[in-house]
Amino acid sequence: MKGCFSLIIKTVIAVLVFFGLLHLGIIDKIKDKIDEYKNPSQEVMLDKTKDVIDLSQIDDEYEIDKNLKLLQNRMIVADHNATGQKMIMIEPKQEAILTKEDIKNDNIKEKINNLKEKYKYKLIKFDKLEVTKHGNFNGINQDIPYVKIEASVSNFPMKDIEGILGVAELKNGKNLIVISVNEKGKYSQIITQAFYEKVKDANL
Repeated sequence: MKGCFSLIIKTVIAVLVFFGLLHLGIIDKIKDKIDEYKNPSQEVMLDKTKDVIDLSQIDDEYEIDKNLKLLQNRMIVADHNATGQKMIMIEPKQEAILTKEDIKNDNIKEKINNLKEKYKYKLIKFDKLEVTKHGNFNGINQDIPYVKIEASVSNFPMKDIEGILGVAELKNGKNLIVISVNEKGKYSQIITQAFYEKVKDANL
């Protein structure tokens, strides 16, 4: 009986504490903090990416979606709201994993296939990956060489994709792999260039 009475007292105290916190608005503040952590604002995302790249000048039609660290590779993902086209920036753990010279080289398909095999169970699983042509565009205050790619992927929101893969050189000496993809038939180079033209090196 004494133990039961003690349990009732503890329950009453816990309920009073809860309602006290609720009355003071502390519960709502905790919920807001959790929501802020799960769904950070664009201002917070901008602040968290500025050590790698400055995205403060991108247009409102683009939104920063992710800022991740995967296998010590830093990955920042932005979406074009109207079309769903994704701009992906990767600062790799191994700086020389892919360079501007690799992109310009005729052996780039072999290099990409080697990377595909290396990371096939870790990042994106490519069922098929084709390199179709070389090109260049201006972005991040420099000329960025790229290759046009077409791929089928298993663990990505889009099954069949097309887009570009390029490399930029940052002022800190690191390479930044730049990717832009959309569903096959929906990719736009104009959207890609409009985005990367507004991206600045964090060290400028």
